[in-house]
Amino acid sequence: MNSHLNRALEWTPQNVQPSILGFFSFLALVIFSAAAWPKLKILIDAKAAERTNQIFKRLGVTLRIAFGQAKLFQEKEAGWMHALIFWGFLILLFRAAEFFFIGFFPTFAFPVNNLVYSAYIYTKDITVFLVTIAILFALYRRLVIKPERLTLSGEGLLILALILAIMISDIMFDSSYSALNLEYQSGPISWILTPTLKIFADHILSHLHSLAYWTHISSILIFLILLPRSKHFHILTSIPNVFFSKLDPGNNLKRIDFETEETFGVTNSNDFNWKQMLDLHTCTQCGRCDRACPAWATEKPLSPQKLTVDLRDNLNNENSPPLREIVEDEVIWSCTTCGACENACPIMIEYVDKIIELRRGLVLTEDRYPNEFTEAFKSLETQSNPWGFPKSSRSDWAKELDVPIWDKEQPTEYLYFVGCNGSFDARGKKITKAVVQTLKEAEVEFSILGNIEGCTGDPARRSGNEYLFEMLASENAQTFKENNIRKVITHCPHCLNSLKNEYPEFGTHLEVIHHSELLQKLIKDGKISPKQDEQNNIVFHDSCYLGRHNEVYEAPREVLNHAGGQIKEIEHSRETGTCCGAGGARFLLEENIGTRMSHHRLDELMVNEPDTIAVSCPFCVLMLEDAAKAKNLKVQVKDIGEMIQKKT
Repeated sequence: MNSHLNRALEWTPQNVQPSILGFFSFLALVIFSAAAWPKLKILIDAKAAERTNQIFKRLGVTLRIAFGQAKLFQEKEAGWMHALIFWGFLILLFRAAEFFFIGFFPTFAFPVNNLVYSAYIYTKDITVFLVTIAILFALYRRLVIKPERLTLSGEGLLILALILAIMISDIMFDSSYSALNLEYQSGPISWILTPTLKIFADHILSHLHSLAYWTHISSILIFLILLPRSKHFHILTSIPNVFFSKLDPGNNLKRIDFETEETFGVTNSNDFNWKQMLDLHTCTQCGRCDRACPAWATEKPLSPQKLTVDLRDNLNNENSPPLREIVEDEVIWSCTTCGACENACPIMIEYVDKIIELRRGLVLTEDRYPNEFTEAFKSLETQSNPWGFPKSSRSDWAKELDVPIWDKEQPTEYLYFVGCNGSFDARGKKITKAVVQTLKEAEVEFSILGNIEGCTGDPARRSGNEYLFEMLASENAQTFKENNIRKVITHCPHCLNSLKNEYPEFGTHLEVIHHSELLQKLIKDGKISPKQDEQNNIVFHDSCYLGRHNEVYEAPREVLNHAGGQIKEIEHSRETGTCCGAGGARFLLEENIGTRMSHHRLDELMVNEPDTIAVSCPFCVLMLEDAAKAKNLKVQVKDIGEMIQKKT
């Protein structure tokens, strides 16, 4: 770019051009700030959130997810489209700055006869071309293909049209000047168009050059004005949102200080912390969360996307009504807290913590929750299990198995934390006994707490009764401390998640291992010998709280391979596995709306016509076994602990 190019802007003389550009730029910035400042102020005034630790790890996640667009490539075509637009946006930021620079300093001469400028102009042209192709494909998807998850809106089409105008005007800006000055070094796209434009007279080319410049500038300024007034505000918030995303496993839930806090949970969007609010502003309404949600797939009223938009609208409305007037209770109670929506979100929006905060508001502040929880809460408080079995019968399952009770004077290497399901449920006790038999055969030193073991509080916390969770967790934490317990085995992923990820807030730091991980270790150490009989045609169902929430995928599969099974992976497995419907305390509630989630999941698992469905969670066993009985299917549902157990 040189001074001759700038003088071609004939519509606006050099002494007037900076003033006009300055006026419109200032006006656009004022209008942008008027819409952006209220959003920023809400974030500044919001509750604190601890998201400034592990800086280098956060930078790595940001490079991989935000700049590398890793999650978007789960969909190849749409992923490449979005990635090209995003990467093009980053590269062309310099080009946009150049346009404003030559507008404010029209007589400045850029040094163009060097390799740096040549590389820049070629890179710019290729980027413009690729972004143009991506935008045209985006328009084709919206107007012709029309994917079900996409919401067709005039706003989205306008943004695409503006980006297209920026790309076309960029090429016309260079091409028209190249036609006027053949010695001008243009990029490959401009060079191709130059001969065609040479048919026009010089004065027309000058006007075309000026028109391209002001089209480019105007489109950028209009784009800037629209950003804080639309879902495309995520262009500014998505990278920070990824940087401040959760790094640790679990649901990132925090204790409530019942002595100092005046309100509990969320009853208005202003009750969220700043990171949760940033999530709301970052939603692109792409619909990936809805497509992954098992509740939405089974005709429940929960749409993660719509809930996020409703919460965002409530947050942005100065006279916002209470959430109970815009979000139905059934929407909140439909969630299984499986985290599939979070896994699907390309910009790391967190949903589960908001759902539980909303449940806390309903339970603790408004005293409003499903009737089924009334007895469950009472049973958890008095008997430390959700079904009302006497706590004195918690270890009855072990009476004939010669299982030692923990002795702090002579502690074993491991404590086997059995959990409520494994202690009281008839089906769950079979899993517990299978695990005990295998641990004994492998000569693992373990013992149990017996009747002093209590519910971890997972169903209380997931249902929003944080006060009850506080009570149950505090009692267990005290037991662990008094007995000097350090290493814990559990076959229930929900117990694993609570003990490993949530009990540290109670001063209890345990080395918690799922039985699949321990079995995997015992196999590698040669302490469990292979079974002689083969179990063919197995599909494995990933538990949400073992897989997505704690990233344990390989251990149960290796155990199954050792057991002689031939695993046939299905489409929705590992990170994209679908919930059985039991999580989030949903196992305590009836499913009265739509299809049962367990039936939906069973249909996915039966695609490969398995003989056995292998599971690593007792609640998943219950849900899928009941679904198989309801559908009159012959398939077996077994925990991996049962499948590795030798026949006696």
